[in-house]
Amino acid sequence: MTVLEWLQSSTTYTRFDEKNFVKIALDRGCDPNEDAYGSGVTKRQKELMTADVIFTAVLLSPSNTSSLQQSHNGFQKTVGSEQDFYQDEKIKYAIKIYKQYDDERAEILESVRRKIKCIPIEDVDQL
Repeated sequence: MTVLEWLQSSTTYTRFDEKNFVKIALDRGCDPNEDAYGSGVTKRQKELMTADVIFTAVLLSPSNTSSLQQSHNGFQKTVGSEQDFYQDEKIKYAIKIYKQYDDERAEILESVRRKIKCIPIEDVDQL
């Protein structure tokens, strides 16, 4: 299994293009076509690449994508939506990895604040 295949199989982010994974591997000094379980790829590189996938998904990709449904003469096509409900936990996991290896991206992720907060809605009968 190549590093590229390993990265692709390590995530369910459907919005990632193959180029994203190639960039992550190259940025961490790995040849995307190298054997992921060979002696050339270290545990450190694998863990940092995993954190980099989260970093890319959190900072460089939308957390929600919309859905689209089309139909014509009985034919129906649906492209589903995607929402990341566990983004905060993933950020914490990536920060833990970055801190373990003293990577500067830990500070970047620690400064990420959600811009939209969910407000609880209360149903009232009368005002």
